[in-house]
Amino acid sequence: MIPTFAALLGAAKDFGDILDRVRNKLLSNPTEASVKLAEVLGELTLILEFVERETVHYLEIVFLPDRSNFVQCRSALLSLESGYVTIKGYEARGHCHRMQNIFEKYLDRWFSRVLDPGDAQSMRDLFQRMSLVDDQMIQGIEEITRWLKNESEAILVMVDADQLDAANVQIKNARLAVQQTRRNVVEALARLKLLQASFVASSQTV
Repeated sequence: MIPTFAALLGAAKDFGDILDRVRNKLLSNPTEASVKLAEVLGELTLILEFVERETVHYLEIVFLPDRSNFVQCRSALLSLESGYVTIKGYEARGHCHRMQNIFEKYLDRWFSRVLDPGDAQSMRDLFQRMSLVDDQMIQGIEEITRWLKNESEAILVMVDADQLDAANVQIKNARLAVQQTRRNVVEALARLKLLQASFVASSQTV
């Protein structure tokens, strides 16, 4: 099954939508909390960067005609087949308890002071749902791991049968299959990165 990361991307969209709505008010009232909000956004981007990075690691595999990179490519597939990428994902993902702590210590008072009561409550509700985001990050890790594992198993069958051209074609086809998913991930990542950069810049004016 082609990964979509629907839950993870939905959470990123919700965060981006709310911040876009209140961004100007927050940027107009910078405090030390500005950089803390940037840290939260950084935590959220970690899992999206991981998904894109590991997908590209698979898609860039190509067996050369002279077999000079055969061992390297087969080793990469064996690593994906084992599911080791799951461990890398757990190490790379953001930590929702840390984001919740930042909110309680730095952000809640800032939002209450600067934002309209309704918007401040929306931000409060968003951070209270951080435990769900944790689950969505884990779901995203499992989704990419499962796809990469299935893909690499199929490719290794071809490789071990000395069907390297067919293996290369399969990997090329996989690029097209996940093209829209990757575009969605990168779009969400770029949006969060842009928001992060704006709050980092704002914090430097304090």
